[in-house]
Amino acid sequence: MIKTEEVSNKEERERNLKQSLRYVEPLLMVLGAWPLPPESSLCMKIFQRVIPVISIFLALFVICPIFFYIIFKARGTRRQMELLSAFINSLIQLIKYIIMLNSMNDIRTLLNEIKNDWLYGTEENRRLFRENAKIGDRVVSIVAITMYFGGLCYRTILPLSRGRIILPDNTTIRLLPSSTYLPFINEQITPNYEIIFVLQVLSGLFIYTVFIGAIAIMMMICLHTCSLLRILTGKLMDLIDKSNTSEEIIQEKIANIVEYHRKIKKFLSNGQLLSEYISFFELLNGTIIIGLLGYCVLLEWESHNTVGLVVYITLLTTFTFTSYTICSIGQLLLDESNNFARTCVTLDWYRLPVRKTRYMIMIIFMSSDPIKLTAGKVIDVSLSTFGDIMKGAMGYLNMLRKVN
Repeated sequence: MIKTEEVSNKEERERNLKQSLRYVEPLLMVLGAWPLPPESSLCMKIFQRVIPVISIFLALFVICPIFFYIIFKARGTRRQMELLSAFINSLIQLIKYIIMLNSMNDIRTLLNEIKNDWLYGTEENRRLFRENAKIGDRVVSIVAITMYFGGLCYRTILPLSRGRIILPDNTTIRLLPSSTYLPFINEQITPNYEIIFVLQVLSGLFIYTVFIGAIAIMMMICLHTCSLLRILTGKLMDLIDKSNTSEEIIQEKIANIVEYHRKIKKFLSNGQLLSEYISFFELLNGTIIIGLLGYCVLLEWESHNTVGLVVYITLLTTFTFTSYTICSIGQLLLDESNNFARTCVTLDWYRLPVRKTRYMIMIIFMSSDPIKLTAGKVIDVSLSTFGDIMKGAMGYLNMLRKVN
């Protein structure tokens, strides 16, 4: 009977764990960046090797022609600025994708640690995990809906709504999702136009999936770390609340607190490459893209193009919300770390046995080094960083308005 109950509890914990990964797993699986278990089928292993090749080809199929179009064919700064946002975003998403592929072993390590925390943690611990996982699910779902909606409208509805352009020499031009310069291919004839159109839409889907997948993996790492920090703070409070126990038990609890803090540091260091560099490129991308998209919104407003205005406003909202989300998660992580440090220095240490109070010096010293998210070891990610991003984006926007 006891064994049956244990099996039932383990199955429930595994279901809860799978529920917490319901967005991360499929997104990274589609990208070929999800670490497969050793017992995976041969088809899945082949799929994981083939998908990155196809994905990188689709990304380069958009990045290279846009770059050549900006350099050799685009007329005027205004047109170049319109194309620059798509080029920069595609390039940065490709860099993030390569980082995710190179970090698959780190992702596997992180997932194993998260699994152990879910399976062997207390019910109170799992409640914290569930609460933060729900926050991550809501954020990722909002980003996914707005990104796919705005992105697919940008790739399909926007070029089709503008119709065909007839030049003075009676030549008809059909617009593509992304401006393309292919010197050896006539992209206007059939079936070249249809093939390029479909490939550019698929490339857009890849770019948007990388964007959302990177946000999902970052949310998973940072929110789980927040849960661990809250559990650590609870362990510290428990040390005082039950300080009437023997010195041996108190010493064991203090050792457990130190070990748990070391575990959190190790967990975050395993995801350091992912969290730090993805956040760096995403915030850099947000600073540039928000300014460029704001400029595109002004252009569409002047042209009275309602469809283009709606698409660009949707994309602008998505990138702004994403930058705010990353900064909010960084602030939440910093707040949890500061809360632990504040608890250490305000603890009623005098309620401990006299010989054990000296160990509090080590814990206070340990908490003085805050656990925080840094973007590429350059800047600390917090809500003040979001203010700097918006200032920088508005500065770029004003500069573009004056230049053009």
